[in-house]
Amino acid sequence: MNFKLIEDFISLAETKNFSKSAKLRNVTQPAFSRRIQQLENWVGFPLIDRSSYPTKLTPAGKIFHDTAEASINAIKETKLLLRSEKRNQKNIIRFSAPYTISSYFLPKWLTKIKSAVGGINAKLNANFSYDHFDDLIKKKCDFLICHYHQASPYPLNETEYEYKILGIDKLIPVSATDNFGIAIHSLSFVKNTETNFLSYPKDSYLGKVINHKISSSKEKLFLNKVYESATTDSIKRMALEGHGLAWLPHSCIKEEISQKKLISYGDRSWMTNLEIRIYKSRDNLGNKIDNLWSVIPEKNPTAI
Repeated sequence: MNFKLIEDFISLAETKNFSKSAKLRNVTQPAFSRRIQQLENWVGFPLIDRSSYPTKLTPAGKIFHDTAEASINAIKETKLLLRSEKRNQKNIIRFSAPYTISSYFLPKWLTKIKSAVGGINAKLNANFSYDHFDDLIKKKCDFLICHYHQASPYPLNETEYEYKILGIDKLIPVSATDNFGIAIHSLSFVKNTETNFLSYPKDSYLGKVINHKISSSKEKLFLNKVYESATTDSIKRMALEGHGLAWLPHSCIKEEISQKKLISYGDRSWMTNLEIRIYKSRDNLGNKIDNLWSVIPEKNPTAI
C-alpha cells in the first residue's frame, strides 16, 4: 500500500474538496481523483460520497478514516522516535497499550506521572493485537497498560510479573439518540425483536468480557449482530451513526455521553467494571523504571 494514497484520503476528509486537496498535495485534480479511486479499489468500498457538495465520507469512509489517521500518526511518531532513539536510548521508557488505552487514558496519565517523576521520555507501542502481553513477555516494553476483568484473567506468573491498578473504567451498553434525545436501540428480551448489536470479535479481550456478561445473565438477550470490529473507535463511530447498540468503555465515550449523542441503557446490571492495570517484569530494574513504579499509588484506584 502506498501511504501517499492514505494521506490523500485524509486530506480530502479534512478539506471536503477535491481541488483544494489536489493543490495541497501538489498534484493535478484528475491525478488526485485517480489516486482516491485507486485507494477505494484497494479497500473494496466507496469511501467518498461524490454526490454531495461539499464532498463527505461514506459510512465505510468514516470507519476507514479513523484507522487510517491513527495508523499514519503512529507511523510518523515511530519515525521521529527512531530518529532520536540513538540520542535518548538510555532515557526512554517503553510503554505498550491497546488502542483504547493509548488514545483515551495514557496521555493524561503520562502528564501526571511526568510531573511526579520530573519528566520522562516515553515510547509507545499501540498494540492492535489480541495478545496484549506479547510485548511484555518478549521484553519489547518496560510497562504494559491494559484493561483487566476477572472473567478473562491473564495467565502471568506472579513470581515473574507484578501490577498496580491505575483506575476503574466501565464497559457500558450505549445507543445513539433520536431528535428527542431518546435511545434508538435498547436491549431486547423478547424473541423476534432482536437488538441490532455492534460486536467485537469473540477472541478479543472486550469481546470475551461482553460475552461473559451476556451469557452469565439470568435474563435472555436477543441480539442481531450487524457489525463486528476489533477497534473501539470503529464501534463507537457505528454506534454514533445509529447502526446498533454497543458496549463501549466509558473512557472513550465520556464526551459523547455528556453531549447526549450517546445514551446508556438504564439498567446498571448490564454495565461492568474494568480495571486499568499497569504491568512490569520483576527483573526489569533500573533507576528510571524504579522511580516511575514508586510514584504509582498501591491502592484506591478512582473511576475515570
